[in-house]
Amino acid sequence: MSYNPAVQQSGVYIHIPFCERKCTYCNFNTTDFVETLAVRYIDAVRSEIAWWGRTLAEQKQARKNSDRVQIDTIYFGGGTPSIVEAELLAGVIDACRASFKVSPDAEVTIEINPATLARPKLESWLSAGINRASVGVQSFIDRELISLSRTHTADAARRTFNTLREAGFDNLSLDLIAGLPEQSLADWEANLREALDLRPEHLSLYLLEVKEGTQLFSQISRGQRPAPDDDLAAEMYRLTCDAAQASGYEQYEISNFALYGSADVPPASLASLEHASPRDTGRRDARASRVIGIGVPEPSSRRSKHNLKYWTGEPFYGMGCGAHSYDGRSRWVNTFKTESYIDQVESGGHAIAERRDLGIEERASEALFMGLRLTEGVDLDAFRAEYQVDVLERYASEFPELFDAQLIEVNDGRLMLTEAGRLMSNEVFVHFV
Repeated sequence: MSYNPAVQQSGVYIHIPFCERKCTYCNFNTTDFVETLAVRYIDAVRSEIAWWGRTLAEQKQARKNSDRVQIDTIYFGGGTPSIVEAELLAGVIDACRASFKVSPDAEVTIEINPATLARPKLESWLSAGINRASVGVQSFIDRELISLSRTHTADAARRTFNTLREAGFDNLSLDLIAGLPEQSLADWEANLREALDLRPEHLSLYLLEVKEGTQLFSQISRGQRPAPDDDLAAEMYRLTCDAAQASGYEQYEISNFALYGSADVPPASLASLEHASPRDTGRRDARASRVIGIGVPEPSSRRSKHNLKYWTGEPFYGMGCGAHSYDGRSRWVNTFKTESYIDQVESGGHAIAERRDLGIEERASEALFMGLRLTEGVDLDAFRAEYQVDVLERYASEFPELFDAQLIEVNDGRLMLTEAGRLMSNEVFVHFV
């Protein structure tokens, strides 16, 4: 638990399912782009936003609370949101502002495929209030992009980044994937070096997960491609964490890194860094900012505010086909098929396919393993106050194994993953499910 429920604000996720081509590793809810379908779909999303705005406002009024839900993040994910015409996305943002109380400084993110970017879109995005872009680079090596069925080249990714900067975007995130079949450590070093040299405000550096049902899973199962090397992937992960920290990035979550700026570092610490080498500066910068508690970093202002909602248990409302939502007590998911989603919204205002109310035990379990994804871990006292659960007592039978393997630690009243624990996080989380 790292947030104050008294001041928390909600987020809105907008799922745009359209893609030019499905990537080999992708198991997200996507469909082929058809312009007429996209127009109908966006109309349905705007209608769903309006329905939820009214419904949630009525619920708040029934509790004698303020009239509209407060929103401080909007996130366009997919799919490929950047494939849709800019004015359609602007209409979605307008619908959010009409239906929710959107913070004036809300973080509004769009995911971008470099192959779908056109300069005129950027001005429209900025005018509409989109102020953060997440670029799905995945690799700066063309042969790797081809193997992933990406529709862009490495040069297109570089041009996209530079074009975004020239247009005025000052909050950019890049996605890269490590541990690809046939990817060498030198390949990953080259990818990582180029990403760090660009100095985006945020980096999402993932280890590949081969999901059943994807093209890549089938290719590996048939022996067409080799399975990823787990030991090599572990070496890549360690390299990633060290290189990002040395370059002045805060690793605030297992796979996510936020750039430190001068505003994030106490002035006294800045003075001590004045004569450091560039490589040492990043390391000492990160250490100098650890002022919250032992092992707990002062947060970078470039953390993804929207994604933090998933890890800290703040409410978020998903709009669009297959979108997930959580209000602090219940989770629900929309109908997955695009056309069915449109039909349901047109007839009933929403498209909920399944809803599950969570008891306090289930919420506590979720909060524990989601909170452990964050480098700062879980504040044990705050967790006990929120869920009436003493974590060390409840999972006493699980902890000896995890402590002996040096996968977790307790530091200054916080339960957190060690460096080895972050690498083997899935093995840790099963102990709390």
